[in-house]
Amino acid sequence: MLKARLVLSAVLAGGIGISHVSAQDRWAAADQQLSRLDPSAFTKVPPGVVVALQAKHCTIPQATGDPAPHNIIRGSFVKPGQTDWAALCSRAKASAIMIVWGGEAACSDELEVREDRAYLKRVAGDKIVYTRRIAPASREGIQRLYDRYGGVKPPNTNRQGIEDITEGEGSEIRLCYEGKWIELTGRQ
Repeated sequence: MLKARLVLSAVLAGGIGISHVSAQDRWAAADQQLSRLDPSAFTKVPPGVVVALQAKHCTIPQATGDPAPHNIIRGSFVKPGQTDWAALCSRAKASAIMIVWGGEAACSDELEVREDRAYLKRVAGDKIVYTRRIAPASREGIQRLYDRYGGVKPPNTNRQGIEDITEGEGSEIRLCYEGKWIELTGRQ
């Protein structure tokens, strides 16, 4: 009888371990299977920007549920009239916001490096989705968010910012100002 209990305990303990490893394997598999596009998949992005992103070994992670390629954006992040591009650039399973400047730039061209896995969320039971996106943030939009949520007062500038969004949770705004990226209030 004692031998049977020991065997049953060993089987149950092994089952718990398998279940735990299986859950970890699901998260690792979701990270591995995350759709990451080559910049050349973005047909509306200028060839020079595509080449610059490829030279930095970028792939562009795609938030789950949107079949159109996304996470490369256009804006005037330094001064009005200058067209700059920003992309979520995934390398070695970590993404940074990578900027390809259209002219002079006072701020760094890479910011907010974070593991892609940090943006995997469980929804609808066992489905695991990727939730990080970027979007241009207009001066008016930045001001509206400040008026609604408070936080750091946006400087008086007419350039755009970059909204770093975690779908279903909120966002932060990054603004290139006086040679550095500042963080402003996003959606909450």
